[in-house]
Amino acid sequence: MKYRFAAAALAMSVLPALALQLAPISPHQALANRGQCVSIEGTASVRSDPQRPGLDVDLDGKDSSAFGYILPQNQSQFPDISSMDGQRVAITGVVTMYLGRAQIHMTSARQLAPAGGNSDSGLTNVGPEWAKGDQNTACGA
Repeated sequence: MKYRFAAAALAMSVLPALALQLAPISPHQALANRGQCVSIEGTASVRSDPQRPGLDVDLDGKDSSAFGYILPQNQSQFPDISSMDGQRVAITGVVTMYLGRAQIHMTSARQLAPAGGNSDSGLTNVGPEWAKGDQNTACGA
């Protein structure tokens, strides 16, 4: 019995670390990953959201299939957000849908990083059961 508990504890500690190493997917692929923890890669376009308070980090243009959304109260977590404009980036988090587009709520600067190419893990998503607490900071972000 104690070995089973030890194995479960080890698995629970390793799997969130694996989520940090997700192989990136495209903005279009994000549409098929609602509720999943993913890393979406594309060229960032930072702008004010036209329909609600906050910032959008569009991936591959303002009409693309996916974007990151930062609420006004979380903008202080991203002091250098303007430096990401025009750069190839990866946004990590749980995919929700907003007006037909894949959206990741961004609450931590660790959710936005310069694109690093493909991961060796081969994983492209992890189920929401690995998201701890706030779905917005899932995936170890």
